[in-house]
Amino acid sequence: MPGAPAAVISADIDGDGRRDLVVVVAYNQWDEIAITESSTMDNVQGLVDVMTIVPAVIDRREARVYRALPAGGYALPLALALPLSVLSLEAGPPGAPVVALTDEGASVLRLDGSAGAPGTLRLEPWIADPPVMAGTGNFLGDLGLMKDVNGDRLPDLILPAREGLAVYLGRPEGKGLARNAASRLPVPGEAFRSADDLEHRYPLPQVQDVTGDGRPDLIFRDPVKRWRSVWVARNAGQGRFQAATEVVLGTGDPKAPNPVWMGDLEGDGRAEVVFRQSLDDPKRGGIRKEMAKVREPHGRLTFRRLSKDLAPEKAAYRTFDITGWGLEGIEAEDTEIELPGGFQDINGDGRPDLVTVTMDLGVTKLLGSLATKRLNVGLDFHVWCQEKGGAFRAIKGLDLSGTFRFDLNNLRVSQLSLFSGDYDGDGRADFVQIGRGKRVTIHRGRPDCSFPANPDMAFDLREEPRDLSLVRIRDLDGDGRSDLFIINPQRAPEEGFVPPVRLDLYLSGGGR
Repeated sequence: MPGAPAAVISADIDGDGRRDLVVVVAYNQWDEIAITESSTMDNVQGLVDVMTIVPAVIDRREARVYRALPAGGYALPLALALPLSVLSLEAGPPGAPVVALTDEGASVLRLDGSAGAPGTLRLEPWIADPPVMAGTGNFLGDLGLMKDVNGDRLPDLILPAREGLAVYLGRPEGKGLARNAASRLPVPGEAFRSADDLEHRYPLPQVQDVTGDGRPDLIFRDPVKRWRSVWVARNAGQGRFQAATEVVLGTGDPKAPNPVWMGDLEGDGRAEVVFRQSLDDPKRGGIRKEMAKVREPHGRLTFRRLSKDLAPEKAAYRTFDITGWGLEGIEAEDTEIELPGGFQDINGDGRPDLVTVTMDLGVTKLLGSLATKRLNVGLDFHVWCQEKGGAFRAIKGLDLSGTFRFDLNNLRVSQLSLFSGDYDGDGRADFVQIGRGKRVTIHRGRPDCSFPANPDMAFDLREEPRDLSLVRIRDLDGDGRSDLFIINPQRAPEEGFVPPVRLDLYLSGGGR
């Protein structure tokens, strides 16, 4: 590919029942701009056309559709040039398999053509409702605007419109998206700030049931305070929501427990709040002691239920101590690194478990990376399994370590969810061990949240990943088993230019 994928979408775009791949590629290249001017010249009758050729660097975007073949694999791509007015692409409901957020609102990516013909791609304007990002020219590949907000298992569009957050429902029977908004509500926490540059903050919601009524609600986090202050818009049915209510969860005092997660821990649909307090001695000084806290932080978690008014109860119903990073809201403030981990259902029983990460990072290694801007860090993962009574039990004897390469200019590595892949389709998360050269091992998850020391499957990559942020885990072909794809730059980037890449796919299941 001429540039790095800005988005990789799995969707049945041609309606044959097989998942195709839609890859958005953003790149730049040298081109020429011709400027023609007409002028007069002495001793020449009439006008003379003068053409000036100006070298230019052109930013280009295109959507490439790789159609799935009956025997496995993918056909050569069909390409569609994307204008700068296209801001995002995501998989949509049947009848609108790929939805594009545009400056005008939303469009649907269509594939026209007769059976057996290659076909042509086009964008069909669908919804006229300009988003707040209109005119920026930025492509945002991870907005996550397609969510099921009414519980019918069809993705709906949450459109961040200028006139308020708008909800467009996915329609059954392959009818795609509704053209009219089911609801529109003011965005809590929206603000304009002016320091050195003008900043517009527009929080996007998480969708989850926090009241226990079985209907998804909208949760907005403060962009600065994170979980310390949230707003909850209760679901009123049929794609409508009540006005958002602010819920203050923490004070921000570093000496006090601060909220790091909110969600349903007990499986009853009602949300609980998890608070974390550091157990490390704040008076310890010196770079070596500070590095020890970074490598292996110690904290205490306290769990509180929410009242009917969504206020956290004063008394904690559970407390236990943990080691490691991985809880949202801590990393960005303390280390500026977002690590994989946090609360997630490891064993498929419907109750979140906990994954934390410790780092093998020394002073010598850190100082040596300042010149190269590359850092090799050993990561080790720790699992706390939630049992039937709600208690969390540390899983002993795991070997889930690996060494990962980081680019110091981009420390957002949480996008690699090593426990999110289910490679055998049993509903339990498996662990993918990457970071030991080309070798990849898969350890199947067990009902007690443990993983075998010896892998259940092992294979070699075509080449070792250059850094952690280039690896993705996702079900690409829709068979219920996770797949792996890796972005491999083909040369070092030049100043101001995006290097070409190769996209390596490793699909689970038989010959596919």
